[in-house]
Amino acid sequence: MVKIGEADPQALDVRFDGKRVLTLKRADGLLAVVGLPLDAKPGQQTLHVKAGEGALRRAYDTTFEIKAKTYPAQHLKIGSRFMQPTPEDLQRNERDQVAIARAKSHWSHEPPASFALDLPASGRLSARFGLRRILNGEEGSPHAGLDVAVGTGTALRVAAAGRVIATGDYFYSGKSVFVDHGQGFITLYIHMSRIDVQEGDAVDRGAMLGLSGATGRVTGPHLHWAVLLNGVYVDPELFLKTAR
Repeated sequence: MVKIGEADPQALDVRFDGKRVLTLKRADGLLAVVGLPLDAKPGQQTLHVKAGEGALRRAYDTTFEIKAKTYPAQHLKIGSRFMQPTPEDLQRNERDQVAIARAKSHWSHEPPASFALDLPASGRLSARFGLRRILNGEEGSPHAGLDVAVGTGTALRVAAAGRVIATGDYFYSGKSVFVDHGQGFITLYIHMSRIDVQEGDAVDRGAMLGLSGATGRVTGPHLHWAVLLNGVYVDPELFLKTAR
């Protein structure tokens, strides 16, 4: 979180790396809640702020520092289809990525009612955020979520109140649900076996979204749960109501 002053949050535009950033009003001023990508370089970074309206509109920058962090590695064996996809698979994935990018960049003006999230299913946390993934001996993308070890058919419940902004069955992610909680604070539930909601549905905290499964690129059934801020995956454990 970065303090950005005392402007009216209704007339405020804060951006990092060109993407709009969630703002939170506190008694001592406003805070920007910034999502940082896993590949962000350590060092000084800049937020671009526009505040006020009309003749009173002003623009200024504020800086913050990113500190270095390292993550452990995880070695996995993946089926050959996902390591050597067919041309048809690649075309499907291209379409998937357009839909996923649209959901990740969704913005609603109402701020989140709460930053406290519930774990969507009860189970062992089997893979933490940030793990370096070694897939069949090759370096893959780092793990951008939190895996919960549950069997196929386990009820998955939304982590906080929000609105479903997208559902889909994607090549790598399998059956997936995106839920918006306000101002780019989004939760994502993937590898599901069944989806029980549709785009536009309002959901209360704890409402059932569907069932866990093993769809997409997986080594077995589980829930992969992700949290996004300003279009960037961040550590879901930062928002859990109860430390585990």
